[in-house]
Amino acid sequence: MMADDDINPQVRRWLACWQNGRLDELPIADDFQHTSPFGTIADKARYLSIVGKNQADFLDNTFTVLVQLQQGDCVCVQFEQNNHSTGLQMVVCEWYQLQDGLIQSIQSFYNVGDAEIKG
Repeated sequence: MMADDDINPQVRRWLACWQNGRLDELPIADDFQHTSPFGTIADKARYLSIVGKNQADFLDNTFTVLVQLQQGDCVCVQFEQNNHSTGLQMVVCEWYQLQDGLIQSIQSFYNVGDAEIKG
């Protein structure tokens, strides 16, 4: 487990916004792109729209960062995610591309099982 101070500031803020439900404060660029096993969502407005429709599944998480690798504006983080509402527990690996203090893109890797996303 990593100490909070050792986690990249944008990644730390991203995880904190998710954990606290303050999705309007996510540190993402207007042309943000998120790729996951569900596919790719392009631009901040579309991403927040989909997140808004699925809040019940996405909120009430705690995150424990296990390891972080960083080279320049590229950050890779592996963390444990525990959703207290759904009971879902999984290990996630996310690759962040940063620019000008914001997250430009994320590639997220995890096992979705039989989960579906609405949007």
